[in-house]
Amino acid sequence: MVKALARGFLALVGLLALALFALTWFDLPRISARLGPVAPGPLAAATLRADMGGFFAAWAIGALGAAWRDDRTLALLPMLLLGLAFAGRLYTYALTPDAAIVPPMTVEAVLFVAIGLARTQLGRRRR
Repeated sequence: MVKALARGFLALVGLLALALFALTWFDLPRISARLGPVAPGPLAAATLRADMGGFFAAWAIGALGAAWRDDRTLALLPMLLLGLAFAGRLYTYALTPDAAIVPPMTVEAVLFVAIGLARTQLGRRRR
């Protein structure tokens, strides 16, 4: 039962990341309005799609793969990405302490811990 909940949670988180990937690629103005990064030209739009889209796509692959294959190793990928994102925001907060940075940091920290807890219920990598 707990394993099924963990896998379901990882699948849900993976689908959320997949939706964010799709928004980044196919509706950049909408995600820019929500998250803040603005693409004033084609190069900036391409960079946002590549970097943010790649982040969310890799997160989705890791979370969905971990859920599908019951593989705790694959769950490390979204944890790594969230940890790096948190570190980048923490560095930014240290340079310019703006309260707007705290809510996304909180989301990343909570997701990191929740994925880590779900990971403990998954099986080991099959060879």
